Amino acid sequence: MNVMNKNLIYLIFIIFPFISFSQEVQWATRVIGVSTQAGLKEFSAIQALGKPNVMPNFGFSACSWMPSRNSKLPEEWIFVSFDFAMVTKKIIIAENYNPGLITKIYLYDSLYNQYLVYQNTNPRVDSSKGRIWNLTIPTTPYMVKALKLVIENKQNLPVQIDAIGIMSSNEEYQVTIKTSEAIKKIGNPENLGPNINSEYAELAPLISPDGRTLFFTRDEHPQNVGKEKKQDIWYSEIDSNGNFSLAKPLGPPINNEYNNFAVSITPDGNSLVVGNTYLENGTVGPGVSISYKQGNQWSFPKPLIIRDYVNKNKMVSYWLANDGKTLLLSIEPDDTYGNSDIYVSFLQEDGTWSTPLNLGPMINTAGSETTPFLASDGVTLFFSSNGYPGYGKNDLFITQRLDNTWTNWKEPENIGPIINSLGWDAYYTSPASGEYAYFVSSKNSYGFTDIFRLLLPEELRPKTVVLIYGKVINKKTNEPLEAKISYEVLPEGKEVGIARSNPLTGEYKIVLPAGNKYGFLAIAEGFIAINENLDLKNTYKYYEIKRDLYLVPIEHGQSIRLNNIFFEFAKYDLLEDSYSELNRVYDFMLKNPNIKIKIAGHTDNVGSKTFNQNLSEKRAKAVADYLISKGIDKKRIQTIGYGMDKPIASNETEEGRQQNRRVEFIILTDK
Repeated sequence: MNVMNKNLIYLIFIIFPFISFSQEVQWATRVIGVSTQAGLKEFSAIQALGKPNVMPNFGFSACSWMPSRNSKLPEEWIFVSFDFAMVTKKIIIAENYNPGLITKIYLYDSLYNQYLVYQNTNPRVDSSKGRIWNLTIPTTPYMVKALKLVIENKQNLPVQIDAIGIMSSNEEYQVTIKTSEAIKKIGNPENLGPNINSEYAELAPLISPDGRTLFFTRDEHPQNVGKEKKQDIWYSEIDSNGNFSLAKPLGPPINNEYNNFAVSITPDGNSLVVGNTYLENGTVGPGVSISYKQGNQWSFPKPLIIRDYVNKNKMVSYWLANDGKTLLLSIEPDDTYGNSDIYVSFLQEDGTWSTPLNLGPMINTAGSETTPFLASDGVTLFFSSNGYPGYGKNDLFITQRLDNTWTNWKEPENIGPIINSLGWDAYYTSPASGEYAYFVSSKNSYGFTDIFRLLLPEELRPKTVVLIYGKVINKKTNEPLEAKISYEVLPEGKEVGIARSNPLTGEYKIVLPAGNKYGFLAIAEGFIAINENLDLKNTYKYYEIKRDLYLVPIEHGQSIRLNNIFFEFAKYDLLEDSYSELNRVYDFMLKNPNIKIKIAGHTDNVGSKTFNQNLSEKRAKAVADYLISKGIDKKRIQTIGYGMDKPIASNETEEGRQQNRRVEFIILTDK
């Protein structure tokens, strides 16, 4: 008798919480023994624990126990137990594949006395694809603690058992798919029309976070690169009225004679993640790469170096989150729960990516989890799987991350039959607003598969985000600059996302999830940033806002406004939110030891001239004192207060007065 590992048993028990039901069924939670099993992960005995997995669609599934196909035994069996003993009136067996070959069922009490409650001397395969077998038995005069199934193996047919349960009532157990009530509010899908779809296969849609550019893969089109016309990346731009331009191939160096596909596009539209690694000899290898926008062209893709990267599966998919620092992968290394699982990897300071972390058994099953899409809120995850109850071979599911461990997730829900079909459904994508869902379907298509979109009800949209856009500008010359964009949560000052500006236009975009206060700035060699901030703690609706980011050359006489310095109203005590900004000034002075600065305080015209003069002087001194306390020589710092004498905006409006209340520093010496 083979005794199963208890740790594995616990993991599998929590894999299957996806069937909603009204009946009180106690599902098996421990494998006591098994005759044979077709695998150690997929098709293993522990897959028969917990609730039914792929029901009610049935069919061959890795998420079920299947005896070894090499077994010569005349009978196969599985012996399971339950968490607590109970009087039993009904046995529930999810027969996933080739149902009808069970010959005996034994029940056991708490002392493991054996009772034969079912016997079939003439087993035959049921004509159905699979079934939930509700077997009513006489009420047991004992408390049932364990159960053993015996299956006839003389016909040498593959048999799969998905779940085993017992009930104390005579109710008929039925399976339903767990979906959100909001699914009922979804309207009919919209085919994106002939500017996007063709007689060829359109696959893997990717909508930019601003909702203005659609990338997708097109298969075997005459305009594709190479003799075999394999998959190439195409794109279409969307105007203000929602009209899609005629799709165009992305062109070299990204499109080549091999299969090409886009993985994700950053909010700024300046970084495109693509599948494969691109080699200098024109061939491709396994992995994932990134290409940067250089004016109107895309750079030669460079590989993302992922530590300890292993993938044994032919299919792979990736998603780079909007923060530019979080990469989701669907791969099959050695520590999967079965087939391909979804992992997360994080950008490191040296530019490499961390060893992939498995998202855990609430997401991953013995089946295949693929095409992850992390919404702009950084919390809501869509993915495709054949390891949960669904409508077809692979369905799309939605879940939310519950903490920063990346292994604690809300129970996934099927996103419903309007998107999911009898076939293989995957590649969900939506813009930052969450307004539309884009997906692929063969229903009512121009050709093999087309791209569709749906208007989503509010309940199905990810959490609120705000899109910030603008240009990075040289404060001295007003010319656009190429720069890194960094944004952080205040007051912690922890960087939570990065982006890039277009080197030709200086344009950038970032997406900030609501619920926090943020600071953001541009970074470029030879410049110091004028930082911006935005408080989104009480934001509940998506919107877009323009904020240009200024970089000041490190030169004598240049003035830098410290936008992220905060004081209580009419006071000079620094608030905690200021420390991140002040620490950047400190770092600047450490890196430039010859520079001296003058810190200037300014106020609006509310209050007396004397009060405002004193307040401006004390605020400038508070900033200087902080820098000196960190170790900057006080001889390098001068302070001055101008009170209300140097406004930069009208004091007639609150917005103008807010601009006039400021602290800035002036560079007194060159580097």
